[in-house]
Amino acid sequence: MIGDARELPAGTALECDLCIVGGGPAGIAIAHALRGTGLRIILLESGGTAETPAALDLNRGHAAPTGSHEPLEENRRRMWGGATSAWGGRCIPFDEIDFSARPWVPHSGWPFGKAELDPYYAQAMQLCDAGPAQFRTEEAFPNAQGEMITGFDSAQVVTDRLERWSPPVHFGKHYAEDLRRAENIRVLLHANCLGVRLDATGQRVIRLDAASEPGRLFTVLPQHCILATGALESTRLLLASNDVQPNGIGGEALGRYYMSHFFGAIAVARLRNPAHGFIYGFERDAEGVYCRRRFWITPEAQHAEQMLNSIAFFFRPSLGASQHHSGLFSATYLAKFALGALRRHGPARTVALARENRAELLAHLRTAVTDAPAAVPELLGIIRQRFLARRRLPFILPPPDANQFHLFYQTEQAPNRDSLVRLHTERDLFGMPRLEVAIRFTELDLHTIRATHRLIASRFAESGTGTLQYDEAALAAWIEERRTQFNSSAHQLGTTRMGLDPRTSVVNADCRVHGVENLFVAGASVFPTGGHANPTLTVLALALRLAAHLRPSAVA
Repeated sequence: MIGDARELPAGTALECDLCIVGGGPAGIAIAHALRGTGLRIILLESGGTAETPAALDLNRGHAAPTGSHEPLEENRRRMWGGATSAWGGRCIPFDEIDFSARPWVPHSGWPFGKAELDPYYAQAMQLCDAGPAQFRTEEAFPNAQGEMITGFDSAQVVTDRLERWSPPVHFGKHYAEDLRRAENIRVLLHANCLGVRLDATGQRVIRLDAASEPGRLFTVLPQHCILATGALESTRLLLASNDVQPNGIGGEALGRYYMSHFFGAIAVARLRNPAHGFIYGFERDAEGVYCRRRFWITPEAQHAEQMLNSIAFFFRPSLGASQHHSGLFSATYLAKFALGALRRHGPARTVALARENRAELLAHLRTAVTDAPAAVPELLGIIRQRFLARRRLPFILPPPDANQFHLFYQTEQAPNRDSLVRLHTERDLFGMPRLEVAIRFTELDLHTIRATHRLIASRFAESGTGTLQYDEAALAAWIEERRTQFNSSAHQLGTTRMGLDPRTSVVNADCRVHGVENLFVAGASVFPTGGHANPTLTVLALALRLAAHLRPSAVA
């Protein structure tokens, strides 16, 4: 069933075998996998079925120094469905090298290899409605050209790897009916977990404190507990639950090793012959799933260059940069700006934001109006593919005949003990301390971005397939700007990392908090390293693995 915690009498105490805190992709995936088992499950979700300003405010926090990180409420969704209410749908697994202890990457290595997650990746792909777990062109398109660009691939850079796209699935909507009908599951919306309470020994969770509204408290008494509220919120809960363990639950590594991805577009490729032997746009597999090829720096090159994992793909120029002079992109930018601001901030704040960005918005409006005769027919087709089709076109690409392809990179960030999140003195509506993030980067992070561009540019030149043009000084300035004004794009990783040593990790190989026999964490916070991949698919694979571990037959 799905209910509302605001209907519970104050002081209610609920008993269960498993309490899942968080109704995002990880929490819903675990609950869904455990339907029909003998486990009595309660799932607590802080928000409702739509995001509200009050819920948004609960995610607010601080950065040190100020402005060095995007606002903490910007890329987080405190609502039923969590991040899947806003994600684009990109599905990419981690690579084998991501699980390895790499000598040139401090603190790297997972407690298991990729083979451990492969069966759960396949299940996660089904949850995402993204087709089979086929991420090479030879698997998904056996009769098609293997490379993105004929003659390009080498031992250093390959283009036969695929990313696959969910429609995208909103887990809160898509799986609501299954959970509503599950007799062993009780979902409570508007249920804010305020503390994880341990017994006097600190070895077992005995109670979760929660509230539906300030002062309207209730408790959950679970046999097992899973925190699945996203990297930042799970860490905040553990840090703030410090009544038995003064520094929070999880040891000295809790809140450290905060990672994300570096990403952006500063280089432009021009091909020798874009009309021949070049697979540019989205392809659809036998199930109609959108797939796309990308550039990948091979493990051999990563070792030789002593760099982190890295990918790149052709993209459009930034929608926010009106200098692209594309009526289609300007119209898209204006629509996204208006709809996004209205949904998240309401009319008054949208008007204020429009005034603050007046010059840029007017530039886009002039471009959209000037280019309207050419852009309108294309825009109508895009609306149908992007918003009306069940399986949505992931994003719009410029036409290839312009022979100007913006290279978007996404690179791994190295684990760094000094990159952290911690409690701030300010408190929210429920009296919970807000978070402060202090994300820090290493020379290895920056070297990886430079090496990625150099390797791809060199391969274009060596293969004779085209050129990659960028200015080294401009790239350095671009990197510095992103280092000092970082945006995680919702890729928040590593703050309750997995490992065998409690001094350098928070959870063990089963995602159980070290020293606490019945407390688990699900989500990207357990990643020891972040790879290049968007985290959602690996979050789901780990969640499904945890669900299998907690099935009654597994824990009997």
